[in-house]
Amino acid sequence: MADTTLCTFAELEFLLRSAAGPHGERAAAMDAVRHRLGLQPEAATDIVTAAGVASLLARGLCTEEGGNVVPGPLVLGAVAALSTLHTTTEAAGSADARTLQLHLFSGGAGRLAAYPGPFGLYGVEVLDPAEPLVAPLARFVDRCTAGTGEAAVVIRSAEAGEGAEVGLAIARTADGSWLLSGDGPQDVVAGSRPSSRDGVVAALVERFGAPVAAGA
Repeated sequence: MADTTLCTFAELEFLLRSAAGPHGERAAAMDAVRHRLGLQPEAATDIVTAAGVASLLARGLCTEEGGNVVPGPLVLGAVAALSTLHTTTEAAGSADARTLQLHLFSGGAGRLAAYPGPFGLYGVEVLDPAEPLVAPLARFVDRCTAGTGEAAVVIRSAEAGEGAEVGLAIARTADGSWLLSGDGPQDVVAGSRPSSRDGVVAALVERFGAPVAAGA
């Protein structure tokens, strides 16, 4: 599993500005990413972006050479994924008192994972572009359903832009029974069908990619 780096919303603004291209040719696509991450449009300013650059430099995630900002591996990987974006995926899960969120931005040159947190902070991971989409989704489901008791996960994925959406809702009841629904964002129990842990993995594979082992 990739290492998670905590980033501020200002640092993300720098990533989005960089991925938009030198002439803003992908600005609309980055606005859509910004919306999915819950970043306010008014934050997309030169001042906020400059603060993001300064923070990345201070943390060693970028370096300065001859007056130029040189991106480090995390920044390079994130910008590569965003600038070649073709699929966006969102997942939300709840277990006991926990609520977790995951955003995956898959591009031709990589995949970026972002976990929204409090105070404008995000956990960020640059994932192996060769890894199938189902792998990080299976890890997220495992994270949300760790332990015992009730749990639920909702996933939706679509091509960037106007692509058709694929959804899946997963629930585990208090008695340990598993339920599946293909209508993602709606009530996870409504219209669901009985399943099992293996059935959950099979449904993830069917909708989102190549097989991975349960608990991978």
